[in-house]
Amino acid sequence: MDSTTRSVAFVSLGCAKNLVDSEVMIGKLGSAGWQLVAEPAEADAVVVNTCAFIDPAKAESTDAILEQAAAKRPGQQLIVAGCLSQRFGEQLRALIPEIDGIVGTGAYAGIEDVLREAEAGLAPTRLGFEAEPEHDFLPRLVTTPRATAYLKVAEGCDHPCTFCIIPQLRGTFRSRSRESLLMEARALAAAGTKELILIAQDTSMYGRDRGSRRGGLAELLGDLHEIDGLEWIRLLYLYPATVDDELIDAMARLPKVCKYMDMPLQHAHPEVLRAMRRPSNGERYLEILEDFRNRVPGITMRSTFIVGFPGEREEHVAYLEEWIARAELDRVGFFEYSREDGTPAAELGAQVPARERRRRLVRLREAQRHASERARTKRIGRIERVLIEGPQELRRSDPLRAALGASVATAGRSQGEAPGVDGGVYLAGDFEPGTFVDVELRGATAFDFYGVPAQVATLR
Repeated sequence: MDSTTRSVAFVSLGCAKNLVDSEVMIGKLGSAGWQLVAEPAEADAVVVNTCAFIDPAKAESTDAILEQAAAKRPGQQLIVAGCLSQRFGEQLRALIPEIDGIVGTGAYAGIEDVLREAEAGLAPTRLGFEAEPEHDFLPRLVTTPRATAYLKVAEGCDHPCTFCIIPQLRGTFRSRSRESLLMEARALAAAGTKELILIAQDTSMYGRDRGSRRGGLAELLGDLHEIDGLEWIRLLYLYPATVDDELIDAMARLPKVCKYMDMPLQHAHPEVLRAMRRPSNGERYLEILEDFRNRVPGITMRSTFIVGFPGEREEHVAYLEEWIARAELDRVGFFEYSREDGTPAAELGAQVPARERRRRLVRLREAQRHASERARTKRIGRIERVLIEGPQELRRSDPLRAALGASVATAGRSQGEAPGVDGGVYLAGDFEPGTFVDVELRGATAFDFYGVPAQVATLR
């Protein structure tokens, strides 16, 4: 049967970088005549794009594959893609014989060939990494809300973090060319994207492997800033050793660049950072944060930290707890250390027991809670521009329901909220998705803000 009559469903797991890979595969299959359907049960082929970053992600991916394998119909193809495929490839096929094809993280461009070979019974396996991530990212079907899209500026990672498996899953750091990124960004803007979110394992390292010793990301931001239709350009996943003055200047100087910084720091105590093979120390990190605050007034700052790394002692936790109080970050994500086979940290002694990791996690979250509350309080009463995402039903127990006096609210985000991790801004009433509304923030819950349109607030 010709592929123009075939249908495909995607199950996409993991991070935003994985989501972009799924969108590229969907776009390529769509241009080749495949019809995208929402339900795997209705598809002629199912692609499960997996994550393998930590044990819970591997378990979720394995469960998703097993679920599709159990529901597989005669003649239906099951393709497993992504990080779990890259890491375990043939082991997956041996354990789950229902799998018809394996696609690693560097082979997405060939998804149509993989499906064709799988249909012919050839059991294709495509692994390895391309020398440069220059395969065509277009056409691409964006699956996020219409006004928001991710732009993956690089692939892989060069950092030697002892806890991380990503270099084995994604290869070394390879920046995309500025030309390919601008072509994709223009296409996304023409299709209605207003918020462009730049992502990579280390976004601030962009261009350094292509000869830009520093300032490569700042130059890219300057070019993206000139694209008509784009309103916000958001940066995720900066790295403390590759942030440079040029980048901070660009964030301060370019109005479209969101005043938002996401820099995973992982810890603050110098002994733990050395064991992690992470750069610098907590005092230097505080200097970087202060530099951002001084030069980009009103910036929202987010970070993540690993709790219970091997060898982490009570004095290390106490230091991090005190550091968190000094840092005054707006938002922080804490994660228990996950022991990953094949990483140097997995071989370290003094592994922290799971119960102790959880105890430390609760303790550090409590330390950050006070800083987050202070950050939220500072924003109450401000008028902020909000990108409308759409209506959302509120649970009876949701404090937003009482605050707004409505069971259905309109959800949106300001520059201070990245999608999927930071909560949002909620309004009573109907507003068009993809539009911007100036909102006076009237209050906040533990995760979200609520308010009224600024023109309404002036009528009080």
